[in-house]
Amino acid sequence: MVRPRRFLTSLAALGATATVLTVGAAPFLASASDHLDAPNLGAISVSASDQLSVSKANGPLDIADGYVFRGRDGNHTVLTMTVNPAVNLGIGPSTFQAGARYTFNVDRDGDAKPGVRYVVTFGKPVAARGGAQHYEVDRAVGDASSEVAEGWTGAVGRSDDSDVRAFAGLRSDPFFFDLLGFLGSVKGEGTRRLDDGKQSDFFAHLDVLGIVLEVPNSQIGGNGRHIGVWDTTSVRGSDGRWIQMDQFGRPAINTVFNATAADKEAFNATVPSAQRTALGGRFRTNVISTLEAFSALDTEGAYTPAQAAGLADVLLPDVMTYTVGSVAAGPLNGRNLSDDVIDAELNIVTGGYPFAGRNATGAIPTDGVGPHADYLASFPYLGLPH
Repeated sequence: MVRPRRFLTSLAALGATATVLTVGAAPFLASASDHLDAPNLGAISVSASDQLSVSKANGPLDIADGYVFRGRDGNHTVLTMTVNPAVNLGIGPSTFQAGARYTFNVDRDGDAKPGVRYVVTFGKPVAARGGAQHYEVDRAVGDASSEVAEGWTGAVGRSDDSDVRAFAGLRSDPFFFDLLGFLGSVKGEGTRRLDDGKQSDFFAHLDVLGIVLEVPNSQIGGNGRHIGVWDTTSVRGSDGRWIQMDQFGRPAINTVFNATAADKEAFNATVPSAQRTALGGRFRTNVISTLEAFSALDTEGAYTPAQAAGLADVLLPDVMTYTVGSVAAGPLNGRNLSDDVIDAELNIVTGGYPFAGRNATGAIPTDGVGPHADYLASFPYLGLPH
């Protein structure tokens, strides 16, 4: 049962928001997953007549989502990063950023530091190839790296001697979420509500740029190994150093728990191993205070300080955990394209996390929309663009 209007109105006063295309004012799932999760990446607003206004900045570097799941034969793992949300709206560049680094970071020993990295870089669009971009995939361990795949956007690339499959190009956005219902219920913007019986998936007709790698399990630790995965985008600064622009581990961590613009941008630039302690522990405090603030509004779902702190130490560092070779079940063991992570996180943030002895009947159980029907059963898995 969705919470009453009085409760939802109270939520809107708590903090700052983002939507799968936004930055706004309610410390919750307004940015949905990670689309436009900080001011230097973009923003969205909705009018009283439910008209959305979207602005983008650094779109090609804005990570929308990440997925980790079992690949072919159970002996490969699929690593997926989507960037440049709502690319088919014609706002800003529609390509990957040439020279930037799109990196899949894999922690193989639990220290929230990359033991292996898959770094994807793109060249400039080539008119003679219809605007396609050439890309290379390098696998790096420490200071040593080697190319494991290459290709052109829009087509499957592969390096036969590494058994890595690669794809990069325009695809359907796999994310699903009733954005308008959420904004109306929590932010008081527009007319839609989560419980009005008019559920609609805002992302059903949007496209993204997708990067998909299917790598041998042996390269990331082997079957049964517990790993952590997070995605980053980086550009080289004028001084030659690499500047991290965005990062993504689990869905909605930055958008839900960091309320201010400064904290959102700082979080995107902070490596996972430092996220609990950075800025005097500010990010961890943000998680705890947000959980306590939400749950304090409804005694049926109230988190104790100890529970909020314990959950903060699960959510930070912001790394997607996964047991190699297992069937993914997001958001706590990888993430399939069809996993309804929004429903899971609505429950977690509003008090429904299954602590022993909890009475969580006041938690928000669902946004009322489900997975898309266009996911592919085989590589590259992401649906065709609209």
